[in-house]
Formats: sequence, structure tokens, C-alpha cells
Amino acid sequence: MKFKFVAAIVMALGLSAVAHADQKVAEYGDPALGNSYGGCTFTQVYSTGGGSYLYKEYQISCSSGSYRVGVATNYTSLGATCSFWSASGEYYVQGGCSNWRVYLRS
Repeated sequence: MKFKFVAAIVMALGLSAVAHADQKVAEYGDPALGNSYGGCTFTQVYSTGGGSYLYKEYQISCSSGSYRVGVATNYTSLGATCSFWSASGEYYVQGGCSNWRVYLRS
């Protein structure tokens, strides 16, 4: 009985976490879909860099809205590492240099 009660609580907490998950609205570099997830279009609007650094900014237009994100790439002898910037706190970017996603915060 005690096990069933604990299992019910764990399941309820798990379901509530799923219900409040952030929503993926765009994806860049998907291995199967490319950049077409959700019918979004990506337009590079800015680029700068030099040496081992590159920064690109994208305007992303989707049916769910428009998003502006930046991708900063640092190149070293070990490979590339990326960090991301978003124009609003309402969404954020996660992923790697060649495949990243934009999520709406719930």
C-alpha cells in the first residue's frame, strides 16, 4: 500500500512537470528536417567575427511568432563551442553549434 501511494505521488509530480514543459517552436539544423521544423524560416540578419570567433544573428519567423537569436561560435584545436543569445526572456535557445532549438518558456 505504501508503495502504491509513493508511486502515485511520483507519477502525479511527473505529469505536472510534463504539463508545464517549455514548447519547442523552431529548430536549426535538424538532421532529418533541416531548418523546416514548424514551418519556420530563418534569415541571417547580422554576422561578425574574426580569427577563431564568429557571431551570427537570425530572425526566425514561425506561425507561433517571430524570434531573434544570436549564435556565438568559438573555434579551438579541440573543435567548436557555441553560446546563444535571445532577444527576449520569453524564449531561449539550446543545443550545439550545428543543431539548436528555440523554446517558449511556459
